Amino acid sequence: MAAYVNEEFAKSLERFSNILTFAELQEIQTIQNAPLPTGLRLNSLKSNPALTIQSLADRYGWDIEPITYCNNGWLIKSAATPPGTTIEHRMGSFYLQDAASMIPVSLLEFDVPNPIILDMAASPGGKTTHLIDRSLDRGFVIANDGSQSRIPALRSVISNWGGINQIVTNFPGESFGKWFPETFDIILLDAPCSMENLRPTPAHPLRDTSVSERLRLQERQIQLLISGLNALKIGGQLIYATCSLAPEEDEAVVNRVLEHFPGDFVVDDVSDKLPFKVPGLTAFDDQAYDPSLKNTLRLWPHLTGMSGFFCARLKKISPMPITTEAPPSRDFSRTQLQNIIPVTQNQILNQIKENFGFELESTISAFNLNLFFRHENIFLIPTIYYQRFNTLPFEYIGMRIGQWINEKFHPSHEFVSRFGHEFTRGKIKLNSAQIPQWLDGRDIRNPQVDLRRLGQYFLVSDEIGRNLSAGKLLPKRLRNLLPHS
Repeated sequence: MAAYVNEEFAKSLERFSNILTFAELQEIQTIQNAPLPTGLRLNSLKSNPALTIQSLADRYGWDIEPITYCNNGWLIKSAATPPGTTIEHRMGSFYLQDAASMIPVSLLEFDVPNPIILDMAASPGGKTTHLIDRSLDRGFVIANDGSQSRIPALRSVISNWGGINQIVTNFPGESFGKWFPETFDIILLDAPCSMENLRPTPAHPLRDTSVSERLRLQERQIQLLISGLNALKIGGQLIYATCSLAPEEDEAVVNRVLEHFPGDFVVDDVSDKLPFKVPGLTAFDDQAYDPSLKNTLRLWPHLTGMSGFFCARLKKISPMPITTEAPPSRDFSRTQLQNIIPVTQNQILNQIKENFGFELESTISAFNLNLFFRHENIFLIPTIYYQRFNTLPFEYIGMRIGQWINEKFHPSHEFVSRFGHEFTRGKIKLNSAQIPQWLDGRDIRNPQVDLRRLGQYFLVSDEIGRNLSAGKLLPKRLRNLLPHS
């Protein structure tokens, strides 16, 4: 066999020599030197007419190609300006995501109105934002991660995306099945794995994995999958995914759960959703798997041009034996969130309409939200949380839309970033010379504007209509409210 990139990679490849041909192994080796195209997914919540994939491509010199299985997904094959350095990326207008990582949520059918969704291992949040997007932010998403250290990144990604109908929690994913049996319409389990994807990247370099490590991961993955299936409603969908091609973490996990719970769920055939045929294994080494495992997706990098990935869509068809347990509980009053009295709520809504021409009341109704105070801060809170999960502790909830100080509304960056494209007034445009200092976090001195409403907040944009957050007009300066990057 030809020389491999290194011995570790040789070891990773050779364990697949019984299921891949010599030519296929060589193909995998060959593509290691080819750069992995950048994947980009547009944010449909911030559907600014100035933001189209073609306008971005023209502006930044991108050679683009649509990702056929993801409506808002694109591959950037080459770029004069790296997408991660753009204003649009900073403002959450798109998310940079490997094309393979767009597959799990793309496989789901959103055929239940306002679904209740659980993302069991959500950080860093890319797939969570995809769930929010595909449910049009009208479903309710519990974005959970078992690692406290990963929660800040998850919060930041969701906040920058502009999602509202969600909470972020920090609990072991293994517990949701006994806490919330048959509760969720959709569950995503992007399971912790060895990342043996046969297409290492700078972010995920090649690392040696042992048999014992893979089997330890397998045991946890099985427990997570059982928990997810317990928490799933009858007829609900669960996506099990890993960024590993190790069969021990993929088909073997689903097979073990099929053996434990025969007849309780099925493996859906989703092959028609992808432009390539990548069936799962029905045997590996000396183990035979259930024939339905052919319906899973094994995304070999030489067949897809992407990172290696595994994915299965499972449908629950009958109840499973569950030992229930009370979930963690915190009295809602301890969140210090308080209902806003009708008189004050009307004042807030009227000021937003007067200042920005934006009907927040219709948004509250359409997205099933409520306004709450925490001290002087104003939050949009998902009604479904308050109705069904209001004692479940959270790390982050809804959206802080601003502050109410001395009976005046002060908008937040998140509010202006999400809804600014719908504002019909209360806008200031900066010229091209002012943009660099604004993006650097500096105020604009002596702004040349016709507005005289000192102390008023405005949506700040540039000459082509890109949302640049909020600014406050003061004597001789426009105060910059763009968060530090």
